[in-house]
Formats: sequence, structure tokens, C-alpha cells
Amino acid sequence: MAVNLRILSLTVTTAETEKTYHFNRPATVITGPIGTGKSSLLMLFKHALGGTAMLTPAVRDHVLSVQAEVVAGTERIVLRRTIGGDTADTVDLLDPHSLALERTLPLRNTESGGTTLSDHLLDALGFPRVQIAARREGVARQQNLTFNDLYTYVYLQAREIDRQVVGHLDSWFEPKRKELFRLMFALTDSVLLELKRTAGQLTDRLKARTAEHDNIGQFLAASDPRSDDELRAELVQLRDTLGRAESALASLRTELEEQTAADSALREELQAAIHAARQAEEEVSAAADLVEARQAVVAQVQLDLSRLARSATAIDQLSPFEFVVCPRCMQSLTTRTVADDHCIVCLQPDPAEADVDPAAIEETRTVLQQQLEDARHIEQSDEAHLQASRQRSQQINFAVTSLRRQLDAQTRDAVAPRFDAITDASTRVATLKASIDAITQLRDSWTRVRAIDKDIRDIRAERRQANKDIKEKSEQLKASQTLLGDLSTEFGQLLTSWNLPWVDTAVIDRDTYLPVVNGQPFESLQASGGGIATSVSLAYSLTLLAFGLDHADVLVPSLLVIDSPRKAFGNNDSDRQRATDIYSRFRTMADAYGERLQLIIADNDPPPITSDSFGKVEFDYENPMVPGVDHPGPDRVTRIENQTQD
Repeated sequence: MAVNLRILSLTVTTAETEKTYHFNRPATVITGPIGTGKSSLLMLFKHALGGTAMLTPAVRDHVLSVQAEVVAGTERIVLRRTIGGDTADTVDLLDPHSLALERTLPLRNTESGGTTLSDHLLDALGFPRVQIAARREGVARQQNLTFNDLYTYVYLQAREIDRQVVGHLDSWFEPKRKELFRLMFALTDSVLLELKRTAGQLTDRLKARTAEHDNIGQFLAASDPRSDDELRAELVQLRDTLGRAESALASLRTELEEQTAADSALREELQAAIHAARQAEEEVSAAADLVEARQAVVAQVQLDLSRLARSATAIDQLSPFEFVVCPRCMQSLTTRTVADDHCIVCLQPDPAEADVDPAAIEETRTVLQQQLEDARHIEQSDEAHLQASRQRSQQINFAVTSLRRQLDAQTRDAVAPRFDAITDASTRVATLKASIDAITQLRDSWTRVRAIDKDIRDIRAERRQANKDIKEKSEQLKASQTLLGDLSTEFGQLLTSWNLPWVDTAVIDRDTYLPVVNGQPFESLQASGGGIATSVSLAYSLTLLAFGLDHADVLVPSLLVIDSPRKAFGNNDSDRQRATDIYSRFRTMADAYGERLQLIIADNDPPPITSDSFGKVEFDYENPMVPGVDHPGPDRVTRIENQTQD
């Protein structure tokens, strides 16, 4: 049977007041002139139930919140949602008796998880919460079927009623529309949807792994033409060659170590000679420094003797003379005033007699000559030591040179060839290892190719099994296909009963689940006029609703909200008759099913027929849908003129 969904009331709250609209009949017709808020009221249903609604400026500017009282399944639910602000993405769930806040539900899934408004409503309706594998940009993505998706089957908007059927032209919604239809008519279930989603994921994995396999294969073909078997054989050969090369290298190193041990005595002797030569050179350097110091002492004593000789000579030869001119510049000294005991030339005090004692001068000369002889004797001794040190250093350096030549001869004949061989062997080992590494990397790529091949085989096997399970599950659900045939028959009977022009046959397609008129899809009806397209869309939705009410295993919602059922209808007799036929269908269903269904219809004009099953909500420019708002309707001009005259 149809899932029970009913709107009991809607409360519109503004800053100044609030207004509650009740819907307590099987059918409610909302009427009023253009712009009084009929469509806005229907949009507020959608907004209160968590959908994305197109709200007019009057609603956005004046309405603070809406509160809807609904029945979902057997549960009475009160929802309150603000129009704007930070809380517009949540809906308050109120206690239906006290209207106290029970909890706030998000409209969309959050990172922390938890129940959304859609989850709560679907659970209350008893409608399965499932995911489908919808493809976007060639990739399968998991998508939740939400209450808002289901509400698309409930709400026939005025702007869409003659353009598309249940949003079938919206490519992003099309997969959901089909899966919802299948769920409602038991053509699928959560198990089958899970199998389809798994098959889609396997297809994406297969595509990705196949692309990866192709990319690696292209890389291998471009980088090296050898096959994996050829690389494996060459790798075995290289490893064998490497083993022999490493053995030869180890043997050469062993021979070198043995030869090095044989030369150790000669090397030790050479090291001792080098050490002795270094000490001899240091001794020569020290002796040379000492000789240089002795020579400096001799030179100083000789300088002192020369200075003493010049001083004595000057005193002896110059003291008898009375200088009348300066011996340097030859200027006259007779005009100078000089003390009696001072030198007329330098003006210093005359020396005492003791300072120019010849005996003292001679004694000093004797001492200096003795010092000079001693210094020369020591200098000769130091020079002899320096000469001996140099000879010893030359002898030791000669011994070092001889030992080096001897060691070089042995190295040249025994060690050097081995060093060259070791260098060649090391280079060969390194080259072999590099070749092995390169082939190993190529073989790793081949190993990856084999692993991908296995994954591809496994994925294909899993996909075959998933497709087999899908086929088996679909066969189990095939009995429901008879329902689709009956649904198509009822749709055709209803539509043809309205005597629409150019309509001969009407069915519901078994693949698209959309109406097909005269063998043509719904879009082709645009050329025949919007009134015919509107009639087809209405007949389709009314047939689904009635079929759900008549069949226990069909999950069509029991609510249908229709905006402008007479859209694009004319005023001639035949058009008025079709409008009467449509409203007659509304009355027939309301009378037949009573409280089991709910029709909410927005129309400009009052219904062409009356019925006790019809409730009504009437708007005008004095009393528009948004309470307390001065509506700028045609009567406003008259009111303004009257106020001006008064």
C-alpha cells in the first residue's frame, strides 16, 4: 500500500504575527489571484520538509520561520525551520503535544555522522534507506536516496508540470528517479541496489587497473624490448658472472695482503730511516741557528772594539784643538756664549779626567779582544758541529732514498700489477651489479604487471559473479513486472478518458518508467501544446498514486501536491471540459480513498466542481499568504486613490 504521508497544517510566522493553514480534507484547493502566495505556500511545504525551495522576496523579507505538522507512517511529526540565517541548514523536531524542542536535525550528513532529517522521515515512512551507484564524470559514486528525492514524486511544480515528468530532464537526478521508481514498485530492493553498486565499483576498479596495466606495458615496450623470460635468463647469467668476478677480486686482495705482509720489514726499516732523517734535519736546523747566533756575538764584539778605537782616536787628535768654526757646517763658533766647563761645539759638560783615562781605555780594549777570541773559538766549534750534522743528515737521506728505491722496485714488480688487477676487477663487479639492478627494476615492473593481471582476472571474476547475482535477483523480482504492465494500462485508460486531441495511445515505458504518448516520449508533446503536456503529467502522477493505494506492495507516497493543474488550458468549451474531467478525477479519488490519500492543489480559479471531500484555502490581495503584509495587488491602486481623495 502507499506509504502514508500527510500534511496536517503549516504555520507561517512573521515578526508581527503568525498564520496557520489547516489541511484536514482528502483534497484541499488553494485559490487566489496571481501573486497572492499560492505557489509560495506549496514551496514552504518543501522548505519545512528540508528541501531547497524557491522563495519569493515577500517570504524572504517577512517570514521568520515555518512550522509543519505532518504524519509520516504512523508517526505525527512537527517540524520548524527558519527562512534564513545560520540555522537554515537544520530543522527543529518539536514535541507534537507541547511543541517543546526535542532535538535539531541537520539537513545533510556531517563528519560526525548522526541522523539527518531525511533519515528520520524515511524511517518514519518505512521507506528503505539505500545508496545507489550513480556515475559522474565516468566514475561510480555512492549516493544516498533521500526524502527530498522521494518528494520529487510528490510535488508537481508549476514551472515543471508541462516540461518534464518527475525531473526526468535533470541528468544528475535521472539515476535516482529510476531507482526510486524501482523501489516503489518492488522492481528492486536494497540487496539488488547493493549488488549494482558493487558491480559499478568493480567496473571502476577494472578500468583503473587496466589503464595501469597498459601504462606499465607501454613503458616497458619503450624502455627495453626484452621480455620477462629474456630478462630472467640474462639475470641468472649476470649473477653467475658476478659471483666469479667477486671470487677473482677476493683472490687478488688476498694476494695483495700476503705481498704486503712480506714487505712489512722493509717498510718498517724505511719508516725508521725516515724518522732518523727527520731528526737529523732538525739537528742541522738547530746547529745552523746556533752558528748564526755565535756569528752575531762575534760581530757585536768586533763592533764594540771598532767603536772604542774610534773614540780613543778622536780624543787624542781633537782634544788639543780650539774650535772656532763648527766642523760640520763651518759656521763661526766665536759668537756663542758657552760656560767654561762645557764643550763649545756640542754644549755638553766637559768630561771628567777619569772618563778619558788612557789606561782605562786600554783595559777595555783588552777585555773586548779576549771576548772576541773566545767567541771565535766557540763559533768554530759550532760550525764543526753543523758540518758534522749535515754530513749525518745526508747519509741518512741517502739511506732513505735507497730503501724507497728498493721498496718501489718490489712494489712495481709485485704489488702494482695486483692493484691494477684489483681496480679492473672492482670496476667489472660494479658494472655487473649496475646491470643486475637495472634488470631487477625491469623485472619488478614485470612482476607488477603480473600482479595487475591477476587483479584484473580476479576483478572480472568478481564482476561476473556480481552480474550473475544481479541477474538472479532481478529474476526473483521479475514478478513485479506484471505490476508495471497493469500500471501502464491504467495510465492509458485515464489519459484517453480525458479526450485529449492528438492522443491515441498512452503507455508507461518499461525501461524509462516514463509516459509514452502515440509512441513518442514526453518531450515531443511540447509541440502539441502545454495543456496536453500538463494533462499527461497529471495523469501519470495520479495513476501512480491510485496504484499505490490499491496495491499493498507498492510504496508510492499517499500525498500529491499539484501547482496549477490547468496550466496552459484555454477558455473554450473543450478546455473547460478537460479541466472539469481533471477535477472530477480529483473528486473521484478523494471520495474513493478518503483519508488514505491527500491532494493539495493550487489554482488561480475555484474548482469547476464541488465536493464535500474538498477543503479550501482562499487568498486575495487583502489577505495574501504571508500574514500582515500589504500586498501590492491591483486593488492597492484603488485604495491609494481613495485615501488621496479623502
